[in-house]
Parts: sequence; C-alpha cells; structure tokens
Amino acid sequence: MNDGLHPIAPVLERYDGALRFSVAEGRIDGLRQTPPMRLFRPYPEQGEPRSVVVGNVAGGVVGGDRLSAEVAVGAGESLFATTQAAEKIYRSDGATATMTVGLSVAAGGTLEWLSAGTILFDGARLDRTTTLDVAAGGALLYSETLVLGRLARGEVFASGMLRDRIRLRVGGRLAWADDLGLAGEVLSSLDAPAGFGGARSYSTLLLAAPNAGTAVEALRPVLVAEATVRAGVTAVRPDLLLVRILAADPALARRLVASSWMTLRSTRLGRPARMPTIWAI
Repeated sequence: MNDGLHPIAPVLERYDGALRFSVAEGRIDGLRQTPPMRLFRPYPEQGEPRSVVVGNVAGGVVGGDRLSAEVAVGAGESLFATTQAAEKIYRSDGATATMTVGLSVAAGGTLEWLSAGTILFDGARLDRTTTLDVAAGGALLYSETLVLGRLARGEVFASGMLRDRIRLRVGGRLAWADDLGLAGEVLSSLDAPAGFGGARSYSTLLLAAPNAGTAVEALRPVLVAEATVRAGVTAVRPDLLLVRILAADPALARRLVASSWMTLRSTRLGRPARMPTIWAI
C-alpha cells in the first residue's frame, strides 16, 4: 500500500520468451513463438538446405529475462539456422538473465546452427544452458562466440556473472561437457595467462558427425592464417571435432570462425564453402 510518503518502486517488464519448432516431412512443423522470440524464413540460397533466422525482436536481454529456443531436425531432414544479430546482454540491476538452447538431430538428419554471437556488457549477468542431442548417424555443426564487453565503446566485461554450460550427447550418451564460470571482478581472469590471456572473444565450434575427426588436417592451415589469434582443433573422438578460438579483436575471431565453418561444411557436410548472406564478415 502506498501511504503517499514513500515512492513505489517501479515494476520493470521482463520477458519470458520461447521459440520451438521441428523439421519433419520436408516442412517446419509445430512452430510456437512467444515474444520477443521470432522465427524468420528467408528463401534458401542456391545449393543450400532449408534456412531460418532466429531473432530476439526486443533488441537485447536484460536481467530477469528468460529466453529459450528448441529446434528438432527429423530423420533425413536438413536445416541451416543462424541468428538475426549478436545477442546483447545488458548491464543488470542485480537480476540474472537465463537462456536455454536445445538442439536435436535424428538419424540421417543434418543441422547447422551458426550463432552471430553473444555480447556481454559490463555488469551483465547471464546463466545459459545449451543441450545438444545428436542421434547415431546424424550431423550437427554448431558455433557460438562470446564477446566480453562493448569493445567498440571501449568497455570490457570487467564485472558481472556468466555461467555457460554445454552438454552434447551422441547416440544418447554424453560425449562432451563444458562449463564456463565468471563472477564478481572478472577482469583479472580475462587478462591472466592461465585465464583468457587478454582475449576478449571466445569462440566454440563443434562438429558431431560420422568421421568428423578426419577434418583436423583440413582445419589446421585455416587456423594458423590469423597470426594474432590463438586457435586449436581437437578430434575428441572419431565422430566429434572441437575448435576453440581466442582473440583480442572480435573481428579477427569472426573471420576465423567463418573460415573454419566454411571448411567444415564443405569437407564434412558436402555443402558450399560459403557463409549466409546475413553474415557480414
């Protein structure tokens, strides 16, 4: 009750948005989208599979927002999915934003998930969980990049909170797990040689597909092309390839992500060595 003497704290709007759909029988099925999440369906380019763009029409994420995306690709189906723009995680007033991504691929299906990245503003708080489930005989090419600060404005993600979890299952069994946690005053961790070593951009590419590990040799000359970027590739197992890229300049990392992506999709997925039109390098 307002007694007229004490101001009422404003109630801030927070989003609880979700996007869910599957690809089956040659079409997108079961589409459900709750604002601010939206699905855009451009015409695919020549030689490309069905393509979609996932967007957050709110223009960014604030503390307390809850956003999710779930995509299922059926047996024998193909999908290329990218995001409308890099997701901006704004400075928080104390609340934590939560994001969940769930991607699944059935046997004989192929999913490419190419994120434009996630930008953490100084003071942002983000808890994100990504679950990847690939059936035996399916193929998933996945990419995500974290940019640690609004670097164009001279701002670094110096304090805040990040919890980023990835779980990948192949054939129903856990094949790879990754947890990244930063909290409090994090600048020392970003600059420490045993931490990020001064990097402000952190990219992960995963290829889960039959014989994925054989792409290591094709990727090695690509990853050394940017001399100031630290990058490595590992065949975690015969059907799982991991690429990690650390860079002080996100623009250089973006170019290297694109080169790696084109190499992997052409050598292991049999698709054109090119990026989508929406991806401006």
